[in-house]
Amino acid sequence: MTRALVWPEGLSDDTPLPYRTWKVLDLIDGHLSAAEVARLAGVSEDEVFGALSEAASRAQSHQRLMRPVDPALQQDITRLLGALMGPIAGVIVEEVMEELGPQPYAGTVFQRISQELEPQQRSTFAHLAREQGLA
Repeated sequence: MTRALVWPEGLSDDTPLPYRTWKVLDLIDGHLSAAEVARLAGVSEDEVFGALSEAASRAQSHQRLMRPVDPALQQDITRLLGALMGPIAGVIVEEVMEELGPQPYAGTVFQRISQELEPQQRSTFAHLAREQGLA
């Protein structure tokens, strides 16, 4: 008997996922195998495992964005932004933190900082934040 599939740890109904991924995840109930899920979803088994991998990655990212910004994370965000903008980064992060109040969520801080950036900087900032496990 093949092993039944389960949702990745940390995944919830609130995790933002594209439709093609939810289409597969919606069928995973802890009883069906990858082959059965693939047949019901009309996709290949490789696509089922790809959807599980994408869901796991997005769940981790979602959890990181929902954590409160503590002093260590604030320092990491400042360092990351400083690589793009130089010393002004510290001022921007301080202003955003002050504006958002005590311990805002990381996602809110990243979103607010992104509003201060040019499109190319915004893209680089988001990429680096994900690459370094901050977002």
